[in-house]
Amino acid sequence: MKVVRTTAVHDADLNEFYQKFTLSGNLEIKVARPCGFSAPYELQSPEFATYMLTDDAEKEIFGCVTFIVFDAPIDGEIKRIAYGKDLRITYQRQVIKEWSQHFAPLLDAVQAEFNIDHIFSILNMTEAQSLNAFIRPRSVKRELPRYHLYRRFQVISLHGKWPWSSPPLPHLHLQAGSEANREQLIEYIARKSALKNLSPTSTPQKVDEVLSRWRALSLDDFIIAMDSKERIVGCMAPWDQSPFQDFIPYKYDSKAHNFRQFLKFGNLFGWTRPLTKPVHRLGIEVPLHFRYLQFLHVDNPDIFETLLHAAFDHLRPTEFLSYVQMRNDIALRAPKNWISGKIPFGVYSLIRPGQEMPSFLHPSHDQLVNLEPFYL
Repeated sequence: MKVVRTTAVHDADLNEFYQKFTLSGNLEIKVARPCGFSAPYELQSPEFATYMLTDDAEKEIFGCVTFIVFDAPIDGEIKRIAYGKDLRITYQRQVIKEWSQHFAPLLDAVQAEFNIDHIFSILNMTEAQSLNAFIRPRSVKRELPRYHLYRRFQVISLHGKWPWSSPPLPHLHLQAGSEANREQLIEYIARKSALKNLSPTSTPQKVDEVLSRWRALSLDDFIIAMDSKERIVGCMAPWDQSPFQDFIPYKYDSKAHNFRQFLKFGNLFGWTRPLTKPVHRLGIEVPLHFRYLQFLHVDNPDIFETLLHAAFDHLRPTEFLSYVQMRNDIALRAPKNWISGKIPFGVYSLIRPGQEMPSFLHPSHDQLVNLEPFYL
């Protein structure tokens, strides 16, 4: 077996291989990519590389992994970072053994080619199989990188409002994004992003580059909150990612099943938005219907909740909202007046055995991390 850098020629085969896997956790889901395997990566960065583990004739794929590369601040310094994403390995003993031998040299090659300072990965904390494979103790004889926790965060889903929920702030002026407020919006996103580590939008130029690359997202998708002096104090872009990536539920665990049944009951009274039935019940694959809150920045929790009211009221009856909240980001905590769910995740730094520990991994909880939900 060998590791090969993929090209557009491999896209269809990679997509077929990738969709054979389901992810476990509170929900067992399959990720489908209608526009092709590489479509989500093209939105995130112009620099990315996918590698596959294949036989010598390159006729069968046994594994794949992608690295998304961009410049981002870490503790005030711009660093070249990469996210290792979508690692999929066939569950065969020989394949796993081969991959463990190739993984460390692959990291070295990626680091050298793209001049990368640090490599990160994101893990779902409810996926026991992933945690056992990457985090739990292993044999020291295998030259595998160590996963060191950098930050914890939650993916929060908002499914409805309680009947007694508080109304939006009356003095805030909400408007859609347009060419008239484009410059002010870009400056606001950059200013808020610059306060957070690992942010790909830390300068106005970078924000402009990301927005120009983000297909199916336009300025009028943004909801902007303005104060009495016409200054931006919050923004979000409810974005439908389904043309690029679908999440198809195969099975809910007992906790998720009970939550789905509660949402089904609340929907009868107009309180909640339901979750899709799993494949084992329907017999067909139906994706979850939701929108990511991209480019989410607010000055305080009240502004956040006011923006949520506007976003939620413009959704289709079957859709809910999803966003990322760092554990110490108080402004983005799920409002108590809303019906929500959450899944814990962790950002991990990959460190080779014997490599010096970077200073940003020393205990500190002050600096937030900026993560767009679609980047997970």
